[in-house]
Amino acid sequence: MSLKEDILADLTETEFVSGEDMAEKHYVSRNGIWKAVKQLRDEGYDIEAVTNKGYRLKMITNSISSAAIKKNTEADWNYEILAEVDSTNNYAKELVVKGGRKNTVVISECQSGGRGRVGRPFYSPKGNGLYMSVLIYPKLKVEYAPLITSFTAVAVAKAIEKLTDGSSVNIKWVNDIYMNGRKICGILTEAGFDFEGGSIDYAVIGIGVNVLGIDFPDEIKNIATSIERETGKKLSRNELASAILNNLNNLTELIKDKHYLDYYREKSNVIGKKVLVVYGDEKYSAKAISIDDNAALIVETENGLRTLNSGEVSIKI
Repeated sequence: MSLKEDILADLTETEFVSGEDMAEKHYVSRNGIWKAVKQLRDEGYDIEAVTNKGYRLKMITNSISSAAIKKNTEADWNYEILAEVDSTNNYAKELVVKGGRKNTVVISECQSGGRGRVGRPFYSPKGNGLYMSVLIYPKLKVEYAPLITSFTAVAVAKAIEKLTDGSSVNIKWVNDIYMNGRKICGILTEAGFDFEGGSIDYAVIGIGVNVLGIDFPDEIKNIATSIERETGKKLSRNELASAILNNLNNLTELIKDKHYLDYYREKSNVIGKKVLVVYGDEKYSAKAISIDDNAALIVETENGLRTLNSGEVSIKI
């Protein structure tokens, strides 16, 4: 971490901390501590200086902060916090090429080219959403690859429900989280494979959550929403990131258990509904029947049952 992040971590751990103690702890001058504190204040952190007591963080800003996220996470993650990027998934994949560390979390205040499945744009305004990609190197066989997205959907849904005091969310197969009939989150998993070994080399899990804000562009205002818009709660994006990361802990082991699929099915907003299936160039009407143990959607068509391991569905009104 940078000195600034180290200082922020110190301030979140205790009520008052002296500049002298921090200078000694981080092997810098008192002036270096003062400059770091000034940078934090410039970023919106309300830091009070009290004679004979030291510095105190009065209020934590909603700006994305690795120190604030670490405060509530149960495992060690490596963080890349960005002011702006085209896509956090693209950035994470570049880290793979550079030999990026495992368990790396990339979060940006905004994305200029955020995207969902099949390249669709994802609305990513500054300061309103949690735009996060998680880079992992799971020791999993290829057959588990489709389950990464469903496991992540459960992790995100549970985090949102916990922080909104049980507000109901739904999961639209295979990668979207809904609240009151509108989308609040999209998940895009991209992976590299070891074909000779039949295993997953790496996975980049992109998570985009509409956290704050109530206004959306005309073209999506009837299909997209935010947690604030639906619940009235202004969640901390840092706290939400921590909760999601905690739920992603031990993914490699927990994904094999498949018990999380019970929750995935319970929260499904397509099972039992008439849907339009889009599979490549093929489109057809069907009824969603169930989700199997590989997170594939079972649909009933006029020609019988079909198992969808990929593709998209939309609910027919």
